[in-house]
Amino acid sequence: MVVLSFINSQSQFSTSCNIPSEEELTAAVFQAGTSYEIYEDNHMIMKQEGECLISLWNHRRDVDPTDLVNELGFNLIWSHDQPYSGQAWEETHMYSLLQIPGVKYVFAKIERAAWGWTHEQSLNHARWVAELSLEHPGILGMYLNDFYDEVEEGYRTEEQWREIIAAAREINPKLQLWVPHYPHRNQGRHAFDFDIDGVILNLWGNDPELMAHAKEHLATGLEHHPDKPVIAGLYLRSGSGGGRWLTEEEFKSVLGHYVEMVNAGKLAGLRIFSAGQFEERSQYIEWAKDVLSELNCPY
Repeated sequence: MVVLSFINSQSQFSTSCNIPSEEELTAAVFQAGTSYEIYEDNHMIMKQEGECLISLWNHRRDVDPTDLVNELGFNLIWSHDQPYSGQAWEETHMYSLLQIPGVKYVFAKIERAAWGWTHEQSLNHARWVAELSLEHPGILGMYLNDFYDEVEEGYRTEEQWREIIAAAREINPKLQLWVPHYPHRNQGRHAFDFDIDGVILNLWGNDPELMAHAKEHLATGLEHHPDKPVIAGLYLRSGSGGGRWLTEEEFKSVLGHYVEMVNAGKLAGLRIFSAGQFEERSQYIEWAKDVLSELNCPY
């Protein structure tokens, strides 16, 4: 009997399942960000460390991130498509990003109701992405943008999010569904008791006090999600009134901590926001190159 053991990077626990066929084994291990061990008759016959998700947010169709991918090694891009209205696969932002050498995966996105998406549009989009992902494995997952912010601000209900999740699950249960958690906004008070696969911990605002306590906020967020893969996010510029750009020291310190956590297996990956901001201030490219050169994980 072959047993596949999935190992969670945040906790000390693992889950195991019996694999009856080679085909099902191949399907089971195709999970980016997951480590696994394969045993036959209680003897380990294969071990694979999880793939690091080094990711870039790019919500603008007019920004070509090809050079950034080449220089910084991003293998996942968070895309933005308009709500489904019959567009062909080849017309999508997802498709164009997957044509870039080095980009292995994209995340689709359910955009905020606060920014105009209706519930019906969100349901239709979720079903469409799930259907596409059955044919195009480069669609690794779908991001539910500003998940609890939508609830806190009255734009969606938790039940509406559950309906969107169920719509995608019904078509492709293996499509990864990711949500954000802003630990500095006390979102840890929420249960996160949804059928989701992963969490991105975001620090939005970039004020000096927030960045000085970035490590503590990350640790708080990780404690809340011991059994899910977590990506840590960093904004070059964010905050109200046009936002604030990170200093070189802040950027290198926080991103460097993320790299250390990825190397230690405590994060499934990291994300930098955004491709357009890299274009605005190219010095961040060199700073990121210095820090990301310390990554030590399989690709």
